[in-house]
Amino acid sequence: MSVRDPLGLPVHTRLKRINLASLILIPILLSYNLLHAAEPIDAVSVPAGPFTMGTDHPRATDEKPGHQVHLSAFAIDRREVTNAAYADFVAATGYRTAAEADDAPERLDGLSWRHPYSPNATPAPDHPVVYVSWRDADAYCNWRGGRLPTEAEWEKSARGTDGRLWPWGDFTADRANHWGTVDGYAGLAPVGAFPLGRSPYGALDLAGNVWEWCADWYAEDYYATGPKTNPQGPTAGRFKILRGGSWANPPPVLRSINRFEVLPVERSAYIGFRCAYAP
Repeated sequence: MSVRDPLGLPVHTRLKRINLASLILIPILLSYNLLHAAEPIDAVSVPAGPFTMGTDHPRATDEKPGHQVHLSAFAIDRREVTNAAYADFVAATGYRTAAEADDAPERLDGLSWRHPYSPNATPAPDHPVVYVSWRDADAYCNWRGGRLPTEAEWEKSARGTDGRLWPWGDFTADRANHWGTVDGYAGLAPVGAFPLGRSPYGALDLAGNVWEWCADWYAEDYYATGPKTNPQGPTAGRFKILRGGSWANPPPVLRSINRFEVLPVERSAYIGFRCAYAP
């Protein structure tokens, strides 16, 4: 399903330049381990076994076919990574995000994860970190001793084994942060603000608040051609995958089967992430 941002433009048409300094730093960051994390990991366990991925709905595009996928056990963050947690990472490593590079387009407006709305506005510590590219998210997860979840892991974390379309079951407007104010928020919400929207495994905010990076490269036909056990995505590609929808999207976009492809250098006020871990 193709999704457009509030300006009506496909997100992947807004090209960004890669921060070469960040690429140099990443191998260094990989040497960090869990002991460097400033706070304990709060993750939920997802047991090994099959689940239904995708759908056979006649209007589906890259979401079909619905098929059984078997995954090994893993754990995934209960909540999206917060500004406070990302600040710990930056303080410990000196990491600079792509939006903070000297040649980044955002430099003209003073926007970054530190100031996602205006140069003079500091985001709330308990809000999800935004303005992070795929590499920015991947570097953090490696520092925490984890990794970005695969697309299959993300979808199982949200859907469980009963094929639900939203993490909590049938759609209810007050269980996720989406477009409008009926949910109580006009923009980002603190992570975990919707406990009734938890998934079968206890993960929060898998629908709405921010789009979440997955590890995989994107291929439109991957559901038809990929392996049925522990799929890792294509070996190469142009786009990475976002899942879950954001506070700026209407409810249908928040479905747990919805796939969205973007350039890995993309960053915006709608994109965040969470990490996955070995069991």
